[in-house]
Amino acid sequence: MLKHFLLSCFSFFIFHVATAQLFPEQNYPTNYFRYPLDIPLKLNANFGEMRPNHFHMGLDLFTLRRENLPVYVPADGWIAKVKVDPNGFGNAIYVNHANGYTTLYCHMNTFPTKVLQAMKEGQYVKESWKGDVEFAKNQFPVKKGELLAYSGNTGASAGPHVHYEIRRTDDDACLNALLFHRIHDVTPPDITKLAVYDRTKSTYEQTPKTMMLTRAAGGYAVAGGTITVNSEAVSFAVVATDRVTGVPNSNGIFEAVVYVDEEAVSGFRVDGIDYLQTRYLNAHIDYRIKANGGSYYQHISPLPGDRLPIYYKKGDGLIHLSDTAVHEVKIVVKDANSNASTVQFKLKRSAWTSAAANVQKDSRYMLPNQINIFEQGDVQMVSSEKSFYDAFRFVYNYKTSATAYSNIHVMHSPTIPVHDSMMFRIKPNKEIPTSARNRVIMIHNTKGKMVVERATLVKGWYEAKSRDFGEFWLEVDEIAPTLTVAGVADGGTLVAGSPITVTVADNKKAIYSFRAELDGQWLMFAGLGPVFRYKTDEYCPIGDHELKLTVEDEAGNVTERIIRFTRK
Repeated sequence: MLKHFLLSCFSFFIFHVATAQLFPEQNYPTNYFRYPLDIPLKLNANFGEMRPNHFHMGLDLFTLRRENLPVYVPADGWIAKVKVDPNGFGNAIYVNHANGYTTLYCHMNTFPTKVLQAMKEGQYVKESWKGDVEFAKNQFPVKKGELLAYSGNTGASAGPHVHYEIRRTDDDACLNALLFHRIHDVTPPDITKLAVYDRTKSTYEQTPKTMMLTRAAGGYAVAGGTITVNSEAVSFAVVATDRVTGVPNSNGIFEAVVYVDEEAVSGFRVDGIDYLQTRYLNAHIDYRIKANGGSYYQHISPLPGDRLPIYYKKGDGLIHLSDTAVHEVKIVVKDANSNASTVQFKLKRSAWTSAAANVQKDSRYMLPNQINIFEQGDVQMVSSEKSFYDAFRFVYNYKTSATAYSNIHVMHSPTIPVHDSMMFRIKPNKEIPTSARNRVIMIHNTKGKMVVERATLVKGWYEAKSRDFGEFWLEVDEIAPTLTVAGVADGGTLVAGSPITVTVADNKKAIYSFRAELDGQWLMFAGLGPVFRYKTDEYCPIGDHELKLTVEDEAGNVTERIIRFTRK
């Protein structure tokens, strides 16, 4: 009995040591940073959760559904920069620390007065309300526990919270902050669905076999206990979520590894991702299933064009079945606290196997990791070697249009994800007046969503870039955008703090830029969508002034308005 117990303990130890050795081990300081809020650590979302076109790159900290909670510096350092991003981070502040890490706090309402003033000065130097303002190392030193900001709901935020990130300062890579801040959690992840893929074919050219999982002794199981395939190379994807003990909402998982006959074949660990890599989320998931309203299936074996650094692979990371023997498969899913769930089943290849697709000999196939070119008649498409994650047979069609200046080119399907932008070139099929040749736009329709791009004329072809497939055509737009001004009139009077609101509109809903100048100098209007606002401040001193407002659309049409007023 004792011998059996010792053998079981030894096997458990060997398994966990082997798992740790699959991925590079990192020694993160777990006691260096204090928690930035003065309330218990509770998560609305964790690192690596799957979002449209990106991974969630930080922790969303619960703020009691309130704004203006004080946010404190987690360790000594200096404020490196602030950022204004109305479509993302909102008001964000970055702190560099002496240990080589940077902490970031997003969706803030406000910063200390001295930081706000320096931020404003930097915005005027750059002549931009949006974007970063960087500070010198010794300009704003901060101490651990010092008040840094007040929480809020600015930017692309669905409710009050703090988006909190920890990055490596030297390369700006985002790291899983739960590796720095330990949280009480003894709840293992939930694994709800499994998909199996024939990897002799493109994942985009098949409908994977999907199955619901059921709870069983020791973890999860598939119906019947055995999966039979007719391919010599397969891979798996899982639908899995994690819950922190005592918190009802579901978060993302940290790690998944597939073992065949007790040997690790492939897996991933979401401990760090660079913002330049986050769009590879579309390779990590079964994009077609998600695009059609399904679940987030996470591939355990990466696609050929997936360049994320999160994977472990033995060889090519696929399960190769050279015989019809029964193999034992185990998929282990973990959270950042090493709580684990397991699904186990038997895998068998049938005597009959499907023929592999010979994509290299079919010129209509688009391939990952190489430049692809499509040209037919009056349309061209050129991809980069990083555009596609897996092979697919390209499908083209076109429709005629009485109003467009080209055919409507139907370029494949938007259910195929694109990483790097593709260049689309279209030749007009009717004469464009000379006066309108610099007012040509390319319209891109993806599932009813219209995107307008300024088209550049190159040797008789109009070209623009896109990261999506769909319908493309050319139009001429000679209608200038409009400006509606409230709060000031020509010949009017303003006092300190008087608001000016400018609302811009365009017939194609495609505003390219807005600029305000006071007496020939850039004036900072804060924008949210089509509305721009300014309150008179020290940049509008007492006296007579001339305000010039300029708006330009994607086609290059420009509208200007000049308002003369007196500030008292």
